[in-house]
Amino acid sequence: MKGFCLLALISQAIAAPTLQSRATTDTSAFSPLARAAKLSSAAYTGCVGKAFDVTITKQIRDTLTDTQGYVGYSTDNKKITVVMRGSTTVTDILNDVDTTLVTPSLSGVTFPAGVQIMRGVNRPWSAVHDDVISEVKSLISKYPDYTLESTGHSLGGALTYISYVALSQNFPDKEITSNALAAFPIGNAAWANFAGSLKGTLNRGNNAADGVPHYGTEYYSSGLALTCKRCDGQRDLSCSAGNGMVGVTAGHFQSFGVTLGAAGCGILS
Repeated sequence: MKGFCLLALISQAIAAPTLQSRATTDTSAFSPLARAAKLSSAAYTGCVGKAFDVTITKQIRDTLTDTQGYVGYSTDNKKITVVMRGSTTVTDILNDVDTTLVTPSLSGVTFPAGVQIMRGVNRPWSAVHDDVISEVKSLISKYPDYTLESTGHSLGGALTYISYVALSQNFPDKEITSNALAAFPIGNAAWANFAGSLKGTLNRGNNAADGVPHYGTEYYSSGLALTCKRCDGQRDLSCSAGNGMVGVTAGHFQSFGVTLGAAGCGILS
């Protein structure tokens, strides 16, 4: 996995309010976020057939934008799952730093006026959006009682922000939980307000030693359940805004006790 400290310079994202400290301990959130980290790691690994508790039904690949991930389902958790891969190539890095704001347009999604997101995130998601929605629709027909989930790490986490909106809007009757891990801000205030207004659950997860910039309510941990905190509001000094890190640090590749790309495809512990 590769990354540039230029991620720390993303400036078109949500305006940052005054720094404060207001985190509360939330150890119960650690286990589902660790599971999300393992599923996200599996996207780097290239798992086929199975990624931990998820049976993979479709590999997501777009050659031009190098967008990759997978869609599947978990009988253990009764969930239909969308996982997006983070940065591994030069094409990915170029997307990471393409902060030009554009107006998104996706099938099945009605964006309010004024919503804009990074071109480097809009372009890769747009390339696979229809494939993802089609596969999820097919799985819903087979497993109508399953809920929806999406996750990803870094660029994959940024794509998870969009997947949350895309899935919520295309399948408004389905319960959805999305876990965006180590994701950088991707849009303007209109985007943030729109995504925050949807009825699902969007969690942001960050590692204690990660220097990639982040805004919004987040779950924050150094890799152990007892250190897991919920940081409400924005720019909480008790969480990523106060860790003193800048750019893609070594901690960026750790998430809730998982080393991204090294967790394999195996059994959840």
